[in-house]
Amino acid sequence: MDENSTQIVRRYFKEYYFRHGTQIKSPSDIGSREFGYLPFGAMMVRHLSFKDIGALRAMLVREVPAGAYCSNSLYVDPTAEMHLKGWKKAELIFDIDADALKQPCKKVHDIWLCKSCGRKEFGLRPDICRSCKSNRLLELPWACPMCLDAAKKETFRLLDFLEFDLGIAPVETKVYFSGNAGYHINVEKSAYETLDTHGRAEIADYLSGRGLTPSIFASQRLLPTDPGWRGRLARYIRDLPEDDQTFNSGSQFENRLSELANEFSKKQIESFMNRFLSENAVRIDSMVTTDVHRIFRMPETLNNKTGLVKRECGNNLAEFDPLSEAVALKDEEQKAQVFVDMCPKIELGGRSYGPFKSETLELPLYIGVYIASKGAGKFVSGKGEEIAAQTKGLGNQ
Repeated sequence: MDENSTQIVRRYFKEYYFRHGTQIKSPSDIGSREFGYLPFGAMMVRHLSFKDIGALRAMLVREVPAGAYCSNSLYVDPTAEMHLKGWKKAELIFDIDADALKQPCKKVHDIWLCKSCGRKEFGLRPDICRSCKSNRLLELPWACPMCLDAAKKETFRLLDFLEFDLGIAPVETKVYFSGNAGYHINVEKSAYETLDTHGRAEIADYLSGRGLTPSIFASQRLLPTDPGWRGRLARYIRDLPEDDQTFNSGSQFENRLSELANEFSKKQIESFMNRFLSENAVRIDSMVTTDVHRIFRMPETLNNKTGLVKRECGNNLAEFDPLSEAVALKDEEQKAQVFVDMCPKIELGGRSYGPFKSETLELPLYIGVYIASKGAGKFVSGKGEEIAAQTKGLGNQ
């Protein structure tokens, strides 16, 4: 972002923390956790510690970071260098990113940019630039309601695995919209907290179905009541509709199982297994789950990539609308002049905007913050001080 846009976005963030800082709750064992923050235009600051949530809230208003983070690990000394912290345990964390799900709508709203000639277009990134034939291409992903709905469905699938395969009670899990393009799932006070990186990698591999091979058919008879992947596979075979045309032996489970084991070729079995895994495995960012020293964006803080809130979804994930409920300061009366370089249709705060390309428009401030944070435009009128004077509650403090 240019300096003027950074100043306006930063002021928007400060207004949010001034008004809504009390929504940021203290994590358990706050004194044993490492904190960090990302200043606007600077490097990450890490190895911080806070004794209480009040000190953390004060820091957010004082420093107004672009991002605020907290470890899922507990340490003897969270302010020490990593190898001296004294790791004790860590909550299980999962990250589901809509962009990784590769929904068909990406070809409509994603943008690619040629770093050689500057050509920019909507659509999936080609192998080479259509103008200069360079392969130095950058992808600029966006998340639409369809993308986020797919991420929500993936989250439900993960929650099902956690409860029925890993024995994690729903009361131990919290689901958050990341503030950008997906969901974070946090498992608190479970039997898995003392697992090291390798143990967590085993969990990530299990959820993704890694290592599951066609030999599962040759071991022993599958039953829908079997635990784990065996039961999931058996139920998948049983529940395929009769008109699916995968099997020639009708809808009876026993007949399908016999056909699969005795009549399918090796290639057919592998194709069936790939289909089963694509429809049943959970697509998570395994690096997030296995890294016990990561600091994670704090709930109810703002995401620097969008200006939206990382918000807990509560007890009704199905009804949670991230593009409405995660807007930080929804004030339709507060406008700003924004030059939009290029962005797809935006659905935010219950309204739609765009698509835009090389246009200067008057937009609600929160839409301008979203566009500027995505790197798709900049504020062209109103200095940060002028925007501050318009804000309600904080004024020129």
